[in-house]
Amino acid sequence: MLRNLSFLALVVFASAGLLATPGAYAQAQKPVLAYYFPWYEPADWNPARMSDLPANQYAGGDDGTIQRHLQQADDNGIDGFICTWFGPNEPRLTERCDKLLTSSAGRDFAITVAPDQAADFTGTLKTADGMAAALGFIRDRWMSHPNWLKWSGKPVVVFWNPQSFGSVAAWQQLRTRVDPDRAWHWIGEGTDFNYLDVFDSLYYFDITWAANPADAMAGYERRLNDYNRSRNTSKPFISTVMPGYDDSRIRTGHAVRDRANGDYYSRSWQTAIDRQAQAVIITSWNEWLEGSQIEPSQRYGNLYLDLTREWTARYRSAGAAPSPPGSRTFPETGQSAAGRVLDFWNQNGTLPVFGLPLAAEGPQQTLDGSFRMQLFERNRLELHPENAPPYDVLLGRLGGDLLFKQGRPWETLPREQPKAGCTFFDATQHNVCEPFLSYWRTHGLEMGDRGISERESLALFGLPLTTQSMERNSSGDTVLTQWFERARFEHHPRNAPPYNVLLGRLGAETR
Repeated sequence: MLRNLSFLALVVFASAGLLATPGAYAQAQKPVLAYYFPWYEPADWNPARMSDLPANQYAGGDDGTIQRHLQQADDNGIDGFICTWFGPNEPRLTERCDKLLTSSAGRDFAITVAPDQAADFTGTLKTADGMAAALGFIRDRWMSHPNWLKWSGKPVVVFWNPQSFGSVAAWQQLRTRVDPDRAWHWIGEGTDFNYLDVFDSLYYFDITWAANPADAMAGYERRLNDYNRSRNTSKPFISTVMPGYDDSRIRTGHAVRDRANGDYYSRSWQTAIDRQAQAVIITSWNEWLEGSQIEPSQRYGNLYLDLTREWTARYRSAGAAPSPPGSRTFPETGQSAAGRVLDFWNQNGTLPVFGLPLAAEGPQQTLDGSFRMQLFERNRLELHPENAPPYDVLLGRLGGDLLFKQGRPWETLPREQPKAGCTFFDATQHNVCEPFLSYWRTHGLEMGDRGISERESLALFGLPLTTQSMERNSSGDTVLTQWFERARFEHHPRNAPPYNVLLGRLGAETR
């Protein structure tokens, strides 16, 4: 964990089973939480000190930044943030943690703060009196908020590196002084499981010393089981999930853990599922100096948000009642896909190409007749049983439909002449050029051709309907855009390939 006071670094964590109260976040059976660091200022973003940079550089106290982070995390399966804090005598982080909590109101999202005595440069948290006063501040100022993080109805407080404050006995004295009835859920950190005599649960902050995340969590589970057996307790199992680690630009001594293009992150999630974790922590949302962030970045784009959305759904569905045979339920939207539609979704690109289901499969009327169909984030899948596979499932012509609804039918738009280095389509008189041509050539419906053929790309995207132009998308970004019959290509140049080309959410935009 970084301890660099020029960045006011503080790492915290809370893990909680979320108890629904009126106006608060809804209960999460198996909560997923992420470390959140609000201390960044515009001058902090420095490629000489960070292995990657955020897609949108920001100041941590900016209202728009806080709203964007809450929305991104909430949309992708995270249940809560844990705001870093140095105590009430450090006003900058106090104000930003306060703003994070108040901004979460009305969302299905939880917030907690955690005092970090190890990094507190004010000295407030390093003494028993100072820590007790800080915990009283948390109780009086924040715990009554409906979005404060709870576990089994108990408000959560989180601590990092308990040894830096004192022994188990010192913590016992503090808890007896501040929380004598044990009305709160105290979460500690580290590898000394004797601290579970004080804390209600324990977690590992960093598992990237292990090449295989399962090895790190196996040791954690073994120690936890030994403690529970010896004390006749049932302290919960919390699994740590990380994308990788790289702080090599600021210090030596910690081995860099390569992200392997999402593989390390995925294996961390699979470990949480395999070990039936009762909660998951993600290290981290935005610890950029240690290179453990999942926030959208210049190098990886939205890759880790997409993976988080997919893996949180798998994690929550593990151990739940199985979906009906031949179907899959997506917890993010509460919708299921089944039968031939699900087969088609699985075989031809899954989440990046089609997105999540937004509605149930059912009959709908079109200009060509009534068909059974299902709407997904990026397209509409139509069932045509009169056709032989693979043509028994057809994609909706949403690109053309949306252009028409916007008052600019493609037939009325300017046409093009063939260009060198591009693929020209005489039927619509448009080119497909870079940066979109490579994406076009490497994606298509599975029709049995060797590699990805042009007819397979055409079957997935349809013909180009416009030339490339700068347009504002539904997220408010102005990006190079090209419309196709069944897709909209967007170029996001700050994302590393292949994530620099993304598909628009046409299905969601038609609702």
